[in-house]
Amino acid sequence: MVKKEYYPIFIDLSNFRVLVIGGGKVGTKRALAFKKYGANVCVISLDFSQDLLNSDIRLIKEDANKIDGSIIEKYDIILTCTNNFELNEKLCNIAKNLRKLCNNPTNPENSNFIVPIFYSDNDMEIAITTKGKSSIVAKEILSKTISIANSPEMRNLLSAMYDVKTLLKKKVADPSVRYSFYHKIYNDEKFKYYATNGLIEKALHRAEEIINDQ
Repeated sequence: MVKKEYYPIFIDLSNFRVLVIGGGKVGTKRALAFKKYGANVCVISLDFSQDLLNSDIRLIKEDANKIDGSIIEKYDIILTCTNNFELNEKLCNIAKNLRKLCNNPTNPENSNFIVPIFYSDNDMEIAITTKGKSSIVAKEILSKTISIANSPEMRNLLSAMYDVKTLLKKKVADPSVRYSFYHKIYNDEKFKYYATNGLIEKALHRAEEIINDQ
């Protein structure tokens, strides 16, 4: 079997039409998550979880076996979440043939995109996938990564580097020169000491020194 390579990407789901087939545990989790991030979500199933019934997601009571290309083509992203392995694969194949994005939780190899384990806050988003090998391991990797990302030193450095980017845009017109300065400043020991310790004003002063010395 040919090993698939997936390109990681973060997507603004606004105005995307998402079809979730199956109203059970997995379908509910996927539908609520995509809805939270702005997608126009519809769930087709004969039965729906209480969480879906309590939501404002569009629900269509229909046998998933009756879904065909004429229905799937109306959506941009499809998630096949029934408890029928063969049906999920069949519907995902139809979606892919229509050049749609499809995720089949019961068979990752049948999917053309992965729904990763992820973390999100106002400053960063982190996504991890083991390509279907183990969601438990993926969660542990994510947990350890979040621990590093949420350290005061890393948060201070992130804040300082954002200010540096803003400063460079004001002072340096050439993007290629800005890129060079950005890395030079980041790797400067004095700057990094000030930045990681939350001494942002001193860090920016050091950044300006580096820019002015060139």
